[in-house]
Amino acid sequence: MSLASTRHQIPDSEIVHHPGDWLSPARFTLLLGGFIFVCFPDVVLAISTFIFRDFGMFAYPLAYYHRERFWQGEVPLWNPLADCGLPFLAQWNTMVLYPGSLFYLLLPLTWSLAVFCLLHQFIGGMGAYLLAERWTGNRLAAAVAGTAFAFNGLTLNSLMWTNNSVALGWMPWVVLTASAAWREGGRKIAIAAPVGALQMLSGGPEIISTTWVVTTLLLLVECPGNLPGFRRQLTRFIFLVVLVASLSAAQLLPFLELMFRSHRDQSFLDASWPMPGWGWANLLVPQFYTFILYLGVKFQYGQGWTSSYYLGIGTLALALFAAWRVRKRQVWALAIVTCVGLILALGDQTPLYGWLRHAFPPLAWVRFPVKFVIPSILAVPLLAAFAISSLRADDATRTNSNRVRLALLWAVLVFLIVGLVWFAYANPQYGPPYNDWSGTLRSGISRVLFLSAIIGVFVQLNRVVQPVPSWLLQMGLVILVWLDVWTHVPDQNPRVSPAAYRPGISQLSPKPLPGVSRAMISPMAKDVLFNQGVTNAFTNYICNRLALNANLNLLEGIPKPDGFFSLQLREYSAVNDLLYATRHTEIPALMDFLSISHVTQPSSFFDWNTRTSQLPMITSGQQPILADAPTTLAALTNSSFDPRHVVYFPADLEPRIRTRNPVRAQISVRHSRGERLELLVSTPGPTILVIAQAYYPSWQARIDGRPEPVLRANHAFQAVEVPAGIHNVVLHYEDQAFRCGMVVSILAMVFCSTAWLRPGNFNREPNRSTGEKRAPTHP
Repeated sequence: MSLASTRHQIPDSEIVHHPGDWLSPARFTLLLGGFIFVCFPDVVLAISTFIFRDFGMFAYPLAYYHRERFWQGEVPLWNPLADCGLPFLAQWNTMVLYPGSLFYLLLPLTWSLAVFCLLHQFIGGMGAYLLAERWTGNRLAAAVAGTAFAFNGLTLNSLMWTNNSVALGWMPWVVLTASAAWREGGRKIAIAAPVGALQMLSGGPEIISTTWVVTTLLLLVECPGNLPGFRRQLTRFIFLVVLVASLSAAQLLPFLELMFRSHRDQSFLDASWPMPGWGWANLLVPQFYTFILYLGVKFQYGQGWTSSYYLGIGTLALALFAAWRVRKRQVWALAIVTCVGLILALGDQTPLYGWLRHAFPPLAWVRFPVKFVIPSILAVPLLAAFAISSLRADDATRTNSNRVRLALLWAVLVFLIVGLVWFAYANPQYGPPYNDWSGTLRSGISRVLFLSAIIGVFVQLNRVVQPVPSWLLQMGLVILVWLDVWTHVPDQNPRVSPAAYRPGISQLSPKPLPGVSRAMISPMAKDVLFNQGVTNAFTNYICNRLALNANLNLLEGIPKPDGFFSLQLREYSAVNDLLYATRHTEIPALMDFLSISHVTQPSSFFDWNTRTSQLPMITSGQQPILADAPTTLAALTNSSFDPRHVVYFPADLEPRIRTRNPVRAQISVRHSRGERLELLVSTPGPTILVIAQAYYPSWQARIDGRPEPVLRANHAFQAVEVPAGIHNVVLHYEDQAFRCGMVVSILAMVFCSTAWLRPGNFNREPNRSTGEKRAPTHP
């Protein structure tokens, strides 16, 4: 798709291409790639890789598990290694269906997963460049916007989340292609829909929601003046949204089913981790009231979701100028999005957040209010682009007056920075080592220098007409915008040797195997690992791996009763909470039922004790007891609970349970794999098989080929009734939501392909009689 074919159809009078606007798309591509390489040469060259926080504990283990199943020729629908089993593909942020995942599935994972994130940082920067160039017609403005979007505190922090990196990378592309789709229709819809689906398949719900909210707002502010024209654009937009959802149905339908059955009910929601009350100050002085949490990364007090959301002092200054002086509806919309987002990020510290959450309950699913800074990382760079375009297009008289305004803006921002540095000195939040006033001072001084340099270079640029000095100043301006962000805090992405991810370092013997037994990290060890860490990143990660912390058990193929996932099954989450309710007290009977053969020693977080009293994963002969949920949960933690002799069923299952006096059966496991379990059961009388695997409706049972219902037992686990005799029992995972979604997605893909190859009436010109004018097309 050429740049000309995607250009925003704005009047010729508003497009200003300066002869000195040297930063063409090709040159900016090289420049942006150079910035990323300079920042992460060790990652690109496979010398080291990301490790910090969720990259090492969440993203890498999930990618590793996905890759293992991929090379076994399977689609990983179910994960038997965590939380006693839970859906994998349906988690959404596992990105099983995202086409770009092939990059790290096919290439060495220790190199490709980190580069995968950097590639999407690059994609995002290019998308912001093209979007700003379309809106402003100014390549320098586009280059600043692209650089500022690719390099800001939140984008750099998000490199630890593969799914958020992908969602951010496609964010400007969705706005770019969706706006073309509602204006022109036809093939532009066939282009915008797959782009929207690519972001949708990333599994970054807050970023995806933000993208479509911004896109919808832009549709409303850019609507044509006549009603028929607006109806046509609105119809195209709604059709685009439906088409994006259809293309993503194979992912969205399983996710929605899991969401409905997950632990994220109303009691789970809260307003933790808002932006601190002084959080706006960090937009000017990024190290204001920050402290080093661990591994040298600085965080704000009170929120730990992101280590920074700094946008760049020069970019922010230009954005403020645009909101102040540029009279365009897109500018007003972007300014409103930014302001509302920054206010909502403060959470319950402002009445707006509480009022909106009450009026619109789905807003509460954004669990950490600080996430509302997401709109600003797209809006502020675009506002800066509008400012540059406006200033570059000024005549001599307006140029002089705008220089005065820029000088005034510079003075106000410098005054605020100096005031914040003084305030931090006069009002320390905490004592050492958390009070880093010297860091605040350096941060303030350096931001004043960057602000002065960026505005100074830009003002000088407007005075230069010679080509060589002009492109040198343009390069200098973009480099300053990049350096402003790259130097604003210590490195946000600690890296280590890829050897940290080497397989097979577990010291457990005998090693717990899926379908046989599990290892359990103790509550005390889990607490110690969460609150403390070794200062050396490599050693810290190895210690966590030896402890099987978070999702690191996936690297060893060892099952655990816990895990680190966005969504947990509601009933199992309640059982898991009981298991980890206290630091010092174990629940032996429940641990026996869960087949826990190893548990961490009290004096260490990576040495293990072996247990011998655990039950097999599949047992039989227990006497059924019918009870409500509170009674069952209380019984599971009672010292009298004996999982060898009793099993609890929900009271409403009484009409469905035929076996009242089960007998012991001989059980032979013929085949055990993540999504299929084959058994040979020999029983002298009717019995009930109790499976210590989390209950989920997608699990189906067949006895000698005949369907048999899978019942929910012991509040969160599985059971199957088996008649007397010798039987082949098969339990298999059938995700009907995934199958239905695949059908819808394939049909949507066929439609998009047809619309592109044979547009026909789908690409027909608008009816002139409606009064809608076709926007001029530019070469």
